[in-house]
Amino acid sequence: MKILALDTSSTACSVALLVDDKISFLHRILPLQQAQSILPMLEELLFMNKITLNQLNAISFGCGPGSFTGVRIATSVTQGLAYALQLPVIPISSLAALAQAAYQDLGWRKLLVGVDARIQEVYWGAYVVNDQGLVVLMGEEIVCPPEQVSLPKDKDWYGAGNAWQVYADQIAYAPLEMDVTRLPMAVGILELAKVNYAKKEWVTAKEALPVYLRDSVVKKNKSS
Repeated sequence: MKILALDTSSTACSVALLVDDKISFLHRILPLQQAQSILPMLEELLFMNKITLNQLNAISFGCGPGSFTGVRIATSVTQGLAYALQLPVIPISSLAALAQAAYQDLGWRKLLVGVDARIQEVYWGAYVVNDQGLVVLMGEEIVCPPEQVSLPKDKDWYGAGNAWQVYADQIAYAPLEMDVTRLPMAVGILELAKVNYAKKEWVTAKEALPVYLRDSVVKKNKSS
């Protein structure tokens, strides 16, 4: 199994490669430079592993939510490669990728993920880790003012993402610990994508679309 993963939904440019059971990655903080950096980083990673694009089985990407421009970059690169190579695509939530990487690095099994969405709003999701070591979303991912995030009643959750720093006075919950510098990582995407690939849960290049949670909010408001 050979899966390439990428994420540009934040200030980072993150790429990872799964070759059988081995994962390698490049993760660099490159604000406003993802568009010109993503393809050279992909080429560098493939060269490091002596793998060509034609040997890939699938491509996975962080489909959002996150920076609109960043999510579009990852989407367009993924679509272009998948079209050219006729590969299946595995979209993975960027919030889930953030949570997965936090679990892998820190061992936290109950995570409240909050990312600054600008205009006094946050992207928000609650995740728990299952017996397979994979994060599972509890409820829905949402975008809302920080004062309106859905908070658990129990006190044994951890916080990940910059919303905990940007809106520290507006999120009425004190996690056991916080990692406010945590960003989505392609390594987290791969851990989730390889399971989806084994289940054949993928889409075509045409169906590989970005997720803008604000679009969902607008649709709900129109239907209500």
